[in-house]
Amino acid sequence: MKWRIVLTTVFVLTLFGGFAYLYVNTFVRKHQPSVILFVVDGLDLNTLNLARQQMGPRPQHGTEPDDPLIEDARRRAAYRNQMLNLDSFWNIALLSIQEPGQPVPDEGADATALACGQRVANGYVSVNSSNEALRSLIYVAEQSHRATGLVTTSSLMQPTPVAFYSTINGTPEPYRNANDLLYSGIDVVMGGGEQYFTPANVGNELGRTDGHNLLDEAQKSHGYVVLRTRDELNKVSTWGAGKLLGVFAPDQFYYSSLQPVDRRQPSLAEMTRVAISRLNNNINPYFLVVEHGLVARAAEQNFGKLAVNEVAEVDEAIQSAVEYAGSDALVLVTNSYSLGAISPLPPTAPGDLVAAPATVDAEGRPVRFVAIPMAPPAPPAWLAGPGGPAVTRVQATWIHEHDLNAWANGNTSVLLMADPALRFQTRALPLAEPAWLASRGEGSSQLRGFLNNTDVFDIISEQF
Repeated sequence: MKWRIVLTTVFVLTLFGGFAYLYVNTFVRKHQPSVILFVVDGLDLNTLNLARQQMGPRPQHGTEPDDPLIEDARRRAAYRNQMLNLDSFWNIALLSIQEPGQPVPDEGADATALACGQRVANGYVSVNSSNEALRSLIYVAEQSHRATGLVTTSSLMQPTPVAFYSTINGTPEPYRNANDLLYSGIDVVMGGGEQYFTPANVGNELGRTDGHNLLDEAQKSHGYVVLRTRDELNKVSTWGAGKLLGVFAPDQFYYSSLQPVDRRQPSLAEMTRVAISRLNNNINPYFLVVEHGLVARAAEQNFGKLAVNEVAEVDEAIQSAVEYAGSDALVLVTNSYSLGAISPLPPTAPGDLVAAPATVDAEGRPVRFVAIPMAPPAPPAWLAGPGGPAVTRVQATWIHEHDLNAWANGNTSVLLMADPALRFQTRALPLAEPAWLASRGEGSSQLRGFLNNTDVFDIISEQF
């Protein structure tokens, strides 16, 4: 008899606890309806500040900062100096990316930490050491009945986008990843990598050898509206809530500064605007990932001017996100990892003079000085990359073959000339320094101070 009373009491308490949990989780706990995560690979703070210098101040729009704790003095200072839309993101965190035994993760490992909340070995994406696929934020959002989106200027088969919907187990498998993307259930997908969706032919040598046309399959069997050009994207209805699959480039996008006149590829801001407009039309809340890989692609080759231009592309997309999602939406921007630009000394003002020896004595010591115009500062320097000095014959041959030292060659665009670097590498690699994350909107107050990059997964998941 006594055991029956105990069991009945335990059952009633468990039932009461379950109802209390459901009530709090459904009616009390506040869920953020719009969550947008920007991942801008390789955008270290030096490159970001260089972009501020070169882009100049932006006109103010009269919008109030979203953080009421900003004091008046800091508020006025921010208004005077705001140059980027990113500067309205008041919550800043530094993200540790290191772990014992792997001080410098690669792109895929960093992306996995953000997307899945776990760290993996270099060369692996969203799969652990036991060969178990990890659940990403997109699948957590889908499980919470959210609409989802993935927008990128990279190939959709690059490690960072893949981390949110598929896996890489040491060896890239882009054709399998394309299949996985089709069955991922993501509502809005836009990016490059067209060659992995369509059959191989004379004009598509890297196409699929299995004969499948996944773009046709996406339209016929998965309910996607397939888009191939910028014009098609800008004409698509933003009032609908159906699925979109936009594939606008064979691989990654052109740099924004090098787009042809009759461009096929949309801008990052255009894709972000359409993605948010479509996701807004769903009854359920949404989660959107916007990845811009072209800053890293430019920085890897020490293309400083191109990298700065791509920062401008990201900043325009951030403005579109805030405008279309609303000021209360949780918007996060992170660089995932850094590649390491070293900015030069501040530019000298026009007319600045420096003392220079006019004559010297017999021992070479100056005896008279004259004032001459100060030489302009050196261009931005990078820690490592193709712009570094060649110290071996092999390196010199590589530089010559890639035309990176041909400053006088009229066939080479100035934008495609490598800036100086301290050390030569054929491609700049990720660094061990912390990543940064800036955020705004409701729920962003948790994203302050020193965090691990794996914490981002947990904090965003709580908003679902």
